[in-house]
Amino acid sequence: MINKLPTKDLKWSDEIWQAAEGLVSPKSVEREKALDYLLDQDAPAKSPLIAYLLATRLSDPDLEVRFHIVKALGSVIVRNDEGEELIDPVLRQLQSYLAYLNTEQILDLLEVSEQYLSAEESLTGIFRLASYAGNRLSGIVNDRKKPLGIRQKAIYFCGEAGYLEASTTLNVLVSRIDKRNQIPKNSPIRKKDMDENQLYPYAVAALEKLNVGSAAGRKTGK
Repeated sequence: MINKLPTKDLKWSDEIWQAAEGLVSPKSVEREKALDYLLDQDAPAKSPLIAYLLATRLSDPDLEVRFHIVKALGSVIVRNDEGEELIDPVLRQLQSYLAYLNTEQILDLLEVSEQYLSAEESLTGIFRLASYAGNRLSGIVNDRKKPLGIRQKAIYFCGEAGYLEASTTLNVLVSRIDKRNQIPKNSPIRKKDMDENQLYPYAVAALEKLNVGSAAGRKTGK
């Protein structure tokens, strides 16, 4: 049986409005305080406006504040995934905003994941609503100028969020590393290439999640 989250409109007191304004305060401590109050009121699950405001703060300049916003928004989304039903306007608002995350916003989320392991479940929920993020994640995977840890996180969320459009990029990466590893051991290998080899198990695991491509059959022998 589905347990519905509160469907009544949020009671917009002066404190709620002040907290909403506090989310854009130039002081990180004020943004944290505002977030805590809104969560105490369960406002993100009740109000499309508050849910939207939280989504716009996923690129907060303070990494710790950004992490807490990821956790807060993720907790609302994950509750929906676990059988509690978000009211339609909240879910539609989140889907509408998250669908069009740009590359910089996605990099901000990957930075949170790299620094805070406990954010992964929340970020997976967020990425599953970001329906067009797969191609942008693929671009990050392909960008050899990006830090290795960021590329690894991009690969991970391609698999966790089910971005089938990323499968070609992942297969190409796996094939490139396979071919490189067939080069005789005495041949010089660039450090960048050696570093990229570390992405191999993550790419294989993501392809197994997506259940596509040659790498997906490595463990199954297909």
